Amino acid sequence: MVNSSGAGELRSVGDLKELPARGELGADVVLLEYQEDNPDLDRWLEETAADPKSPAIFLYFSEISTASLAKALRMGARECFAYPIDEEEFQEAVSRVFARAAGKLNTGAPRIVSFLGCKGGVGTSFLAANAASFLSRERQGQVLLIDLDLQYGQLGYFFDIDPQQTLADAVNHELDLAYLQSILYHRDRNLQILAAPTRLEEGEGIGPEHVEKLLGNLKKLPGCGWIVIDASHRFDEVTLKAVELSDKLILVTAPSIPALSNAKKLLELLRLLGLEKLATELWLNAWQKDEDLSLEEMANFLGRAVSGSVRFNHREVSRSINEGRLLTETAPRHPVCQDVKTMVSRIKGEEASENGNGLGWNWLKKFGGRK
Repeated sequence: MVNSSGAGELRSVGDLKELPARGELGADVVLLEYQEDNPDLDRWLEETAADPKSPAIFLYFSEISTASLAKALRMGARECFAYPIDEEEFQEAVSRVFARAAGKLNTGAPRIVSFLGCKGGVGTSFLAANAASFLSRERQGQVLLIDLDLQYGQLGYFFDIDPQQTLADAVNHELDLAYLQSILYHRDRNLQILAAPTRLEEGEGIGPEHVEKLLGNLKKLPGCGWIVIDASHRFDEVTLKAVELSDKLILVTAPSIPALSNAKKLLELLRLLGLEKLATELWLNAWQKDEDLSLEEMANFLGRAVSGSVRFNHREVSRSINEGRLLTETAPRHPVCQDVKTMVSRIKGEEASENGNGLGWNWLKKFGGRK
């Protein structure tokens, strides 16, 4: 049991049958070892979690699966731990409990950030996945990553996962928070993924009205701080609805005439649609200093400054994608990751570091971020 000062104290150990009645726990946090096929425990968990006066419930699993994690969250568990419990992670979980009780935890609506590629192959999914990973470590609420490429969604490959439930399940069901929690793929405690439909015909049945309803419900998920959308490179009605509902739009382009030309067209289209006031950033991916086009030439062509650049490293990026291991997790100090981290700081509204992006930020300051 953990007292209100944040210090831990082991008071007693007993069998689950000795659990006290709801409201008689006398603690702020209760840590239980979860037992499968124990309906009495499930009932106790649901009833206790439903009582706002009850303590936070932490569950321990000797082995944990996506299904058991989803079940635990549906029953109302606040945190779940697998063997072995990491001391630092446990203390962070305890801190979140007291921060929430003290009103210090951000309980506002999550911010929606959409990544839209100006052309296929510019690295939209790579940047969206790695940016979501960085955001999930910021302790500003859980991060939900949505694959909105309804035809060829491939975010699962970046994480080496094969979710059984997808966006199609979300829109073809009477939505409620418990059901939404159950269909999300829990990559870890702070990052959840909603995969794209696995079949082409499933994506065809999803329209803008479904996206609007889905995002409205997802914004109500407790503890959610960020919703990151990988909108691929198709600017259709579904993508437009996601963009309209976003707090920030990231246009991803590359240092090539086709990609830059499309970026210019998209910026003009946003203006024609009345979305010129939407907070929009232009990210230049796969940038090399010896490109044929200089940054100044790109700025003159686009009529606005590029917000920042991510360096080119085909070997490491390709290996990361093919192995299904995020570069931000396997090599967080890699120059590409440092560039992404700097860009994530912009998403959060923090001042960018001149040294964080190699060359892009110095160039941005030189040209004053003009539009």
